[in-house]
Amino acid sequence: MKKSHRGIWIVSFTLILTIIITLTVNHKATNMVFRNLTAPVYHFDESQDDWDGGSTYLGVQYSDVSPNDYVNIYVPVSGEAPPLYVLIHGGGFVSGVAESKQAQMIYRYFRDHGFACASVNYRLAQEAPFPGAVKDCKAAIRFLRAHADEYGYNADRIAVFGESAGGYLAVMCAVTNDDEFNDLPFIGQGALGDVSAKVDVLVDYYGVKEWDLKKYLPDIELPTLIYDIANSWVGDLEMEGFDDFVSYWLRKEITELTAEELAVSDPYTYIEKNLPGNNNLSAWIIHGDCDMTVPYPQSDRLNKKLVDILGPDRVTYRLIPNMGHASDPLYSEEILADIEGFLKEHLA
Repeated sequence: MKKSHRGIWIVSFTLILTIIITLTVNHKATNMVFRNLTAPVYHFDESQDDWDGGSTYLGVQYSDVSPNDYVNIYVPVSGEAPPLYVLIHGGGFVSGVAESKQAQMIYRYFRDHGFACASVNYRLAQEAPFPGAVKDCKAAIRFLRAHADEYGYNADRIAVFGESAGGYLAVMCAVTNDDEFNDLPFIGQGALGDVSAKVDVLVDYYGVKEWDLKKYLPDIELPTLIYDIANSWVGDLEMEGFDDFVSYWLRKEITELTAEELAVSDPYTYIEKNLPGNNNLSAWIIHGDCDMTVPYPQSDRLNKKLVDILGPDRVTYRLIPNMGHASDPLYSEEILADIEGFLKEHLA
């Protein structure tokens, strides 16, 4: 037993020493770690929401496929039907709920600034592999559009927000057509007929767009060891033997996917196929340059591609210095006011 404890101590000491040496030599990595550890945290009582600015509808089922397919809707009092802003939470496809802190920071601001907000809950990887969550989110959008008059908002044009894994889902909702991932019936669909899942404005917060999350680590000078430690929370989840959460969601190791299998889940497949020449999508993208979960070059690439296809007037990109993954200051009133202006311009 003593020998076992001594072995653990040696391994732990070696790991700590390696980390110290790595950070001492690599000043960029040191700055990233420091910025992530010292980022300001916004506090509010997430368990109490006594909003009195309009109507609240909680746990509204949009699909019969799962009790987890529901949406929480907030509609402010307005002289006319407010525009609809659909929110998709993150969590690596394996965690998170419609009332995540990030979703709350978005809807608490925007419902007070004249937007109807609908926060979507969807099936996680443990319940449904890809493309389950994509189909859920598109079914939610169709449900929300079909029931606009009932809840009192305007769904002629819709904005969609997503953060992290939710960013991937939001992008997929924005760039896929109605004949793609649209076969999950929403509640009431039979009586209402075909309803479009089209969205007009995409807001992507540090979203995953490429499955190889370590691809850009050399570009941002982040050692793999530090990356693995920063994202070790995923290892606490039961992923049925898969190496990472993406492979678990796809139910196949990323390294074993064929080119055809990769293409089906790749947003760029649909960007290249659907956006050129026949789309009026607008996009607002934000990322922190100290993100140690989804390296910001993923958003660099998306920005360049969308600008090339949609034009610079319809795409805004904000790379925020010294901000990590899901850092609360990315939801500051100043940044949200910028998004508000963008939405008002492009939803009009």
